[in-house]
Amino acid sequence: MLFAWLLIFLVLFPSLYLCMHVPAHSVLFPFSNQVRERLLYTDNGRRELFLEINADGTVSRSSVQSPNCVLELRSVKAGETVIKGVATSLFLCMDSEGKLRGQRDFAEKDCVFQELILEDGYTCFRSPHSGLSVSLPSKRARQKHYPSLSRFLPIMNKQEESQIQDVKQYIQDLNLDSDDPLGMVHESHIKSIFSPSLHSKK
Repeated sequence: MLFAWLLIFLVLFPSLYLCMHVPAHSVLFPFSNQVRERLLYTDNGRRELFLEINADGTVSRSSVQSPNCVLELRSVKAGETVIKGVATSLFLCMDSEGKLRGQRDFAEKDCVFQELILEDGYTCFRSPHSGLSVSLPSKRARQKHYPSLSRFLPIMNKQEESQIQDVKQYIQDLNLDSDDPLGMVHESHIKSIFSPSLHSKK
């Protein structure tokens, strides 16, 4: 009976339908359950590094894959991502000066980042409020021949060294000036799209 009255009410006042609560499992929330467990890998020309969120809230770089390097990347909107440490349960956040910290409580202004894929195949995480990018501290990054530590490859946990090299080689093989940069037409070139998040050796 209640359902019948509700149906009649919606027929008489169709505009109110748009104001009704939409449950979290609705198809209108396609990004709410898109969670990836990843390591954020980068390099400075001499060393290969991973971003880690420590239990005391500090954000640092590690040359080895530690439990604090395992991160949960959750898509909250198209192109916007929240990053959380799996071991520490701390959100990766950035202040107005670009300093990173791990924070227990989520704050949208500080803890949401735009996930941007760069031309070289790496990924950049930029704060929509400050316009600054997530970057690991490095004195060498200021020198021109060392790439910035603000470009990352989100790779799967327990990734083998050879797989990181495979990703780098794939990026180098891309010919962005070509009419077929992904090699989908010419079999002699790259035969398929390679994603470090999806491709892993068994």
